[in-house]
Parts: sequence; structure tokens; C-alpha cells
Amino acid sequence: MRWLFLMAGVLCLATGALHAVMGGIDTLNPVMASTVPLHVRAAIMAVWHGISLMFLVSALAFFRAFRVQRPKARPVGVLLGLYYLLFAGIFAGLSYVWFEDVMVLPQWTLLAPIGLFALVASL
Repeated sequence: MRWLFLMAGVLCLATGALHAVMGGIDTLNPVMASTVPLHVRAAIMAVWHGISLMFLVSALAFFRAFRVQRPKARPVGVLLGLYYLLFAGIFAGLSYVWFEDVMVLPQWTLLAPIGLFALVASL
């Protein structure tokens, strides 16, 4: 089952690339060009780059977990797996509550598999 860590890492890298390219065009750039106060835009930019780093660091952690024995990888898989599942839940939940359609914010469709792969690999 360690190969699921490898899949989680690859999916993290792909999701991070998608976050940087498509998310920047669809979300970050319009916010940065808006009249929202500068301190709010700066905070959004910081969180944006923090999420980008989280994808990269997570991918590296998953690749490392793939290479070590399961008992050593278990804490990484459980912690990051729960993080990605909770993050997916936020997107799906907000999408449903605000739009009554979970696909308006489809980010959860990439975040949930990362979390599931990590948790199952940790078993």
C-alpha cells in the first residue's frame, strides 16, 4: 500500500501546479486587481503562497513516506491525510451551502483523493 503515498505525492504536485496556474488566473489575479484594501490583498497573497508551499512540502513528505517503512510513515500519512480531507470538506461544504451544488468549487475533487490515499497508505 505504500504506492498510495507515491500517488498522493504526484497528485499533490499536479494540484499545486493547477493551483499556481489556473487558480492564479481565476482567483488570485482578480482579487489583486480589485479595490479590496491593500492589507487584505497582502494577506490573501500570503495565504495563497502558503497553500502553494503546503502542496510542495506535502508532496516531498509523501515521496519520503513512500520510501520508508510504514511505521515511520504513519504519522505523516495520518496528519496530512486528515488535513487534505478536512480541506476538501471545507470546499465541498461551502460550495453546497452557498450554491447548492458541490461542483461550483470543485477543488475538493483533487484534495479528497490526496487525503484518502494518505490515510489508506498509513493503515
